[in-house]
Amino acid sequence: EVDKDVYRGVTQRTPWGRIFGGQVVSQALMAAGRTMPKGVLAHSLHCYFLRPGDINMPVIYRVERVRDGRSYSSRRVEARQGERVLL
Repeated sequence: EVDKDVYRGVTQRTPWGRIFGGQVVSQALMAAGRTMPKGVLAHSLHCYFLRPGDINMPVIYRVERVRDGRSYSSRRVEARQGERVLL
């Protein structure tokens, strides 16, 4: 955790020089999960890959707490490398 609701991901090396998309999605889900109460699990996940990630730069995940209700909560996660939005 870098700051409140901000996380830094660790990137695995790939032979093609780009970050594997599944890694970005899974780290975004983990970041969102860390803003939830203990024992609350994800029910669904929707995402859009906007740009490829560079394995030489850290990925920063910013979590927006959209809604916390009695029956469900909603999170929005943005994955960035510098000014570039990846997810």
